[in-house]
Amino acid sequence: MVLVPVLLTLGVLGGAAFTSKVANHIGYGLPRERGLPYRIHYNGRDYRSHLTCAGAQWCEDEKTPEERAKPYCTPRAGLGLSEGAGDARLMKVDDVFILFGSSRPLFTVGIVPPEETATRVVVEASDDCYLTYDLVGGP
Repeated sequence: MVLVPVLLTLGVLGGAAFTSKVANHIGYGLPRERGLPYRIHYNGRDYRSHLTCAGAQWCEDEKTPEERAKPYCTPRAGLGLSEGAGDARLMKVDDVFILFGSSRPLFTVGIVPPEETATRVVVEASDDCYLTYDLVGGP
């Protein structure tokens, strides 16, 4: 008899992991199109994107008309990086965890020394589809 409540509790907790609210709060992605969270954590700091929220409706409702008009992601050519221009290239520094999916690479633009804080990070959402996340708070 004790097994039923335990299994029910585990099922509810497991199902909650697939909700946009939990993914956005903790900062992991969901295994679906546009499943990246609005907030990610890197190097002790939080970063925010206004273009994604793991599919949560509240995020879509809060977007301004200008934000709704923007494409979901930017191709690599649209990131403003010059090929071979010194530090202006993507440097993989971490991964964004995707629940039951492949992690997505997290980049900084150029090399950021350990004593400095990156003000913007970039996540590769899919092939040639990049999302930028800006630092929350000050450097």
